[in-house]
Amino acid sequence: MKRFGIVNHDVVTDPELSLQAKGIYAVVSTYCNSNRTCYPSIATIADLCDVSTRTVDRKLKELKNKGYLQRNGKIIKLS
Repeated sequence: MKRFGIVNHDVVTDPELSLQAKGIYAVVSTYCNSNRTCYPSIATIADLCDVSTRTVDRKLKELKNKGYLQRNGKIIKLS
C-alpha cells in the first residue's frame, strides 16, 4: 500500500517557515486520516526525517506557533 499526504499550499509558500518544518509537516501529513488528524510518535517522525527528537519537537512547535497544526498530547491535527 502506498502512502501519500496532502500538504497545505500556505505551508509550502510561507517564507518565514524553516525548510525542516515544511518537511516535517509533509511527513506528518502522510499519517493523517481524512479529518487531518494523526498520532505518529516523535521518534517515528525523527527517524523518517533523519533528525533528533528534539528537532522534531522544535519544528512541531514552530508549525503550531504559525497556526499550521494543533497538538493535544500525542494527537496532531493539521490545518
